Parts: sequence; C-alpha cells; structure tokens
Amino acid sequence: MMTRYNLEQFSKFVKVHKNKQTKQGKYAVIYTRVSSKEQADTGNSLESQLKYCEQFAERHGFEVLEYFGGTYESAKGDERKEFKKMLEFVKRQKAKVSTIIVYSYDRFSRTGGNAIYLNDQLEQIGISVSSCIQPTDTSTSAGKFNRNMQYLFSKYDNDQRREKSVTGMLEALRRGQWVSKPPIGYERAFVNGQRCLAIDKNGKLLRQAFLMKCKEGLSNTAIIAKLNSMGLRLSNQMLTHIFRNPFYCGIITNKLLGEELIRGKHEPLISEEIFFQVNDIQSANPQGYQVQLEDENLPLKQHIRCANSGAPFTGYEVKKKGLHYYKCNKVGCKCNKSAKIIHETYLDLLKQYQVNKELIPVLKEALSGVFTERHENSKQQAKLIQQQATERDKKLEALEERFVFGEVPKELYEKFSQKLKQERRETEAHLASLTGPLSNHQKFIEMGLKLSVTLCESWSIANFNEKQRLQSLIFPEGVYYDRKIQGYRTPRVNAIFKLSASFNEHYKLAKKEKTSPKTGFSNLVGPLGIEPFYSYLSKMP
Repeated sequence: MMTRYNLEQFSKFVKVHKNKQTKQGKYAVIYTRVSSKEQADTGNSLESQLKYCEQFAERHGFEVLEYFGGTYESAKGDERKEFKKMLEFVKRQKAKVSTIIVYSYDRFSRTGGNAIYLNDQLEQIGISVSSCIQPTDTSTSAGKFNRNMQYLFSKYDNDQRREKSVTGMLEALRRGQWVSKPPIGYERAFVNGQRCLAIDKNGKLLRQAFLMKCKEGLSNTAIIAKLNSMGLRLSNQMLTHIFRNPFYCGIITNKLLGEELIRGKHEPLISEEIFFQVNDIQSANPQGYQVQLEDENLPLKQHIRCANSGAPFTGYEVKKKGLHYYKCNKVGCKCNKSAKIIHETYLDLLKQYQVNKELIPVLKEALSGVFTERHENSKQQAKLIQQQATERDKKLEALEERFVFGEVPKELYEKFSQKLKQERRETEAHLASLTGPLSNHQKFIEMGLKLSVTLCESWSIANFNEKQRLQSLIFPEGVYYDRKIQGYRTPRVNAIFKLSASFNEHYKLAKKEKTSPKTGFSNLVGPLGIEPFYSYLSKMP
C-alpha cells in the first residue's frame, strides 16, 4: 500500500524567493515634505502631514521605526537628501520595514515614470508605499494602475507648472529683464521701488579688465594677476567666459531665447565697441554679433597686432590729407604705418597662399575624393562612439540602481558616477565635432577653389564685412606686423591655405619630372583645414 505523507513534510523543499522574506512584525517609516522653504518655515503643512501619517500607522497597526523628511525638498527629481536617506534606511531594514507612509503619492515623488520604477523596485524587496488620503490596494493590478496614474498626474501637473513658469520667464527676457542669478559683477537692487541689476564692486574691477585687454593689450594672465591684487580672484577660464559674454555690453542671451538676442534693461558694464575690440572682432564672429562701427578704409584693425608689443592695431584718418594710417594701440610703441603700405604688404602675404589656376582640375578631383573619404570615416567613427556611449549609459544606469538599493557605498557611487558622466560629456562633444562634409560638397569645392585662385582679388574687391570674414578664415589668430622686416608673422594659418604653397611646389616639381600632377595630392589635402571652409563658404553669395 502506498504511503501518503503529511503536506507539511514537503515544506522544506519549497523554493522561497529571496525577496519574499517574512517580515519581523509590522513596521513602517514616515516621510513628509514640502516644496519650498516658505512652507517649511510656517510648519503647518508638515505638521498636518505628520498627524495624518501617524493616524494611518496607528489605524493599520504599524509601528513607526523612523521619521524622514520634515523639511522642504522638490519632488521634481529623486536626488533629495532626506528621500535618499529614507531609501537607504529601508533597504538596510528590509527584513523589518513593510511600508513607507506618505500623506499623498505626490509627497513621495512627482517624477512620473521614475516614481513607478522606484515603487516596483521596492515591492521586489517587500516594501510598499502607502498614501493616507489615496487608499489603494496595490496587491491588485487595478490598484497598481490607480497608484501609477497618481504618479503620472503629479508629473503632468509639474510639467504644466513648468510651462507657465517658462512662459513668464521668456516674456520677462524679451522685455530685457534678467531672470536668473546675476552674472559676476552685478547684484540685485531696488531703484524707485523696481527690482533691477546694479553694477557692484566686482563689476567695476571687471570694467578695468576689459579696458586692460582693449587699450593695453594685456594677456589674460597679466589681467588675472592685476585683478587678484585688487581683491578679485578669477581663473583664466572664468575671465575668458566673461570677455565672451555679451551681457556685459547690454545684450541678453539665454537658452530659453535660442538664437534670439535682446537688449537688456540693465546698465552695461562696457560699450559694444569695446566688447568687440576685446574679442578681436569687428563684424563677423563665431556667435554672430554685428559690429556697427565700420571703416572701409581700415579693414585690418584688430586683425593685425604689433610684433613688438602684442597690442592690436587701431586706425585713424588725417583728414586734411585724406590719408588713413594704422598704429599700435600700446602707449609709447610709436608703430605707425600708412594704410596703403599695410594693405600692399598684406596682399603680398596673401599671394603666398594663392593657388595656381592650372591646378583646379586635379585639385577638384583630389578634394572630392578626400571629402567623400572623410565623410565616410566620420560616419563610422560616430557609429562606434555611439555604441560606446550606449554601453556607458547602461553602466551608469546600473550603478545608480545598485546605489539606490544599497549595494554600492556612497563614496564609490560618487567617484564612478562622476567619471561616467564626464565621459558622457566628452562623448557628446566628440560626436558634435564629427560633422562630416556638407552634402552638396561639389558646389563648395568649386567655390573654395575659385576663392583660393583669386585670393588677392577677392580680398581687394570685398566690402568691409567680407574682408573681415576672409581674414579670419585664412589667419584665425590674426597676424603680427614686424616693422624691422616690414612684413608679417603668422602664428597660425588655416591649413588648407598653408597647403596651397605645397600644391604649387608639387605641381612645378611634377612638370619638371614629367610625372602626373595627381600623384600625392591626396596626401597633401588629407590633413587639417577642410572644416573651416564650411562656415565661410556657406555664407558666400
């Protein structure tokens, strides 16, 4: 006869999920919060939340192990100190804690999808989130759906509030009012009962810094040393950012405005003319600000610097004679030159980088091949980098998840999350730089070759703005005039123009040796210098 065993004898063979452990009693934690310091200071809302949470715990037979929050924390993100502290606690006490009691689900989180994810993760270790005023049975699919809808509606409410706030900020910006933290050199003030920005003591020092750069031609290092002696400490990066910020000449830019520029109502620290002189630009520049003061007779102002003092050249007119002159802006340098002589020597300089017109057919073919090759290389690089970025993002997500559940200590989390985030920023910058050749590259090759062949003529017949753009394209850092040699020094030349001389020499050598002039051109074209053509040629008529 077959023996029948008691069912309890089989219990030791039952596999129990490691997260479905039996809780040691009914324990809970309470989390309360408000969104602003003003609400926290009054205390009414926090006291009400705490009262309802304690009544809920008593009514359902929970013993409160710990209290968290009790202060102001925005629920738009889940990086709140008290919130993280609470999550770390319940992970450590998961054998005891059954639930997190909150006044309402939006007190727990207003992040929508992320709040749902956190709830699911907590439920995997046997911890629920209970709302005092939104009773929901989350053991059923309908209950979970209802709870998740509460989280999503909280996120929707947040987004609506943000839209209203952004709209108000955008309108204020378009009225010329600054809406965020004042830049260094300004402070908030009240004039005639109206809130405004006023120049503070640091602003007065920054005004001197602009003048040191513009009038004296001092280096950033020298300016920083002087500012330091006057009590204002700045890094080179900060000073460069200040010099390139049009806010100081009265122009407002903001990510909410996109590319739109607004004249602000704040008092400018410097004039627009000084701003452009400091940035070595008179008309065209990387950020597109337009200079109003032009002189067709002196297009090389600021582009040329004195080789002796390093100061930029300015210009003036002797009205009685109708003659124009350039001069070094450094007091006491006494380097003055006729504009006619300066322009003639500048044209001689340009001739060195002008391509022989006989090279156009072979150069066109060589450049076309290089454009195509670089475009394909950029696409392959971008694809590889994107794959690496995806893998890194997965690592960061896994690290954050392990940190939330207490599997990684805070020190290691901060160390490696910062490293991964820095890698992400570098990857994004690298991807942005992989902008391959323009789709209509044949058109740009023809335009570029035409420009290279007629370099001197193009500069001579160009108007003020076109001259400025062409000068900056060929010599990105400007040129230095050396009166000892009556000529120029070029710290940096756009590589494609620098290679023009090599093209000419290569062509002469090929003709002499009776070899194909195409041989070796790809090697000459291959290095740097193609990218700067895009910005310039795309603006040509």
